[in-house]
Amino acid sequence: MSAVVVLTPIVIASWPAVSAAAVAAAAALGYAVRPQAGRRPEKVENFAEAEIAESEVVGSELATNETIELQRGDVTIEVRQDAQGRCRVCARGTRHSKRGLQRMADDVAGRIVQQFIYHKLLTELKSRDGEIVQQERLADDSVRVHIRL
Repeated sequence: MSAVVVLTPIVIASWPAVSAAAVAAAAALGYAVRPQAGRRPEKVENFAEAEIAESEVVGSELATNETIELQRGDVTIEVRQDAQGRCRVCARGTRHSKRGLQRMADDVAGRIVQQFIYHKLLTELKSRDGEIVQQERLADDSVRVHIRL
């Protein structure tokens, strides 16, 4: 007996869960977390922003100004919560077009959702004493997971 499950990416979590997914996504895409001490005002010519669809960050300890900054080359990606509680990803840099930065922001946002859902699936699987039989990353960066309950 087998079944195919397609997970709809709805991200509702506390900031620690979202930030863990953001850091995992950043590592997979070659970004590094930018230390707080290294942040300084920069001249930014171009930027683009993406919203993580169907996202809501919840939690009593969460401040609206929570951010994670990621760096790869001259591009800075900022993952933050807006005033409505939604996650936003902003890409900025001086040597990239707005279209290129938009693509980067969309890639990071998509990877954050993927990491969040993947870890949520593993947590639920573990709570039900399930096991992963096989997993693979496909050419389009989607993940196929075969499980046994």
